[in-house]
Amino acid sequence: MLEKMIVSITHELDLDGLGSQAIIKRCFTHSNKEKAQEMKLYYAHYTNFITIVKQIINNVPLQQGQFIISDIGFNDDFRELFSLFSKAEDNYCEILWFDHHIIDKNNEEELQKLIKLYLNDPKRCTAEIIKDHYLPDDFVANKIAKFSRDIDFQTKKYEVASNLQSIIAYNRGYELDDVKKKIVDLMSVGKFEDPWFDEELVKVKQWENKQTEFALNHVKIIEIKDFGKILISFATLGGGKIVSVLKDHFTEIKCYIGIDFRYNEIIIHSDYVNCRELARTYKGGGHKNRAGFKFDKIFTKGHEISREFVQNMEIAIYKFKLNGI
Repeated sequence: MLEKMIVSITHELDLDGLGSQAIIKRCFTHSNKEKAQEMKLYYAHYTNFITIVKQIINNVPLQQGQFIISDIGFNDDFRELFSLFSKAEDNYCEILWFDHHIIDKNNEEELQKLIKLYLNDPKRCTAEIIKDHYLPDDFVANKIAKFSRDIDFQTKKYEVASNLQSIIAYNRGYELDDVKKKIVDLMSVGKFEDPWFDEELVKVKQWENKQTEFALNHVKIIEIKDFGKILISFATLGGGKIVSVLKDHFTEIKCYIGIDFRYNEIIIHSDYVNCRELARTYKGGGHKNRAGFKFDKIFTKGHEISREFVQNMEIAIYKFKLNGI
């Protein structure tokens, strides 16, 4: 007999997000099938997280259940959800949030008081935190956490992790949620290589190769006085992947900016800029050396990178450059 409902919402764009959800699914549906609990799986990004959480809390019967948030990061405007969290907790729904993104101390303290559990550790990826909490000795959970760390900390040790990340990034968007659920299902039972993954990878590599070439052909190099060179490019590809491509092809660059042309979402990566604080200026967030945000007028009508965007980045990068630059 099914017990209380488990609702999971996770970051839809990377292996750490879906890997975290796979460990949760393994814990609640596979580890003890006699006590399997009903699960509903959702996916979000920082730009639509508030909207999706509102829909869940207002429309899903969460009473006596758990609402588990993973790998989203906390942006300042998420405080809008605090009253809904309080309402859900009052209705006997346990809210648990697992993360590894930087968060201000006051927001962290409020969350810890408001919800059942808030765990954040920037030294681990979210899948590692969830594995340690739910299934510390489980072989499959440990493998998921290992592969997730490989992507999040860019150690590049495991080809299978890179392939999974590419497949996940390719299947972005709510209309592809069923595909993401299939990825989660396979990982939750320890299938990291599968004929279906092989079929997906053929499509993914064709797409990646085409968009990588496009990104490299649309690179904009900017020199900022008293800072150095920054690189900006865009494609119909995740901003993080664009940054990775730029880093592989260009050296002696202080800052990389990748723009996902599909959603006008920006990833900034630099060891010389406080990327998180820069992103917060635009209601984004992330890590000190890697963060994401949006900007309203990135492109001109001719699909060129606008001077307004470049000027904003020049000012912001200089403002948030780290000491010693």
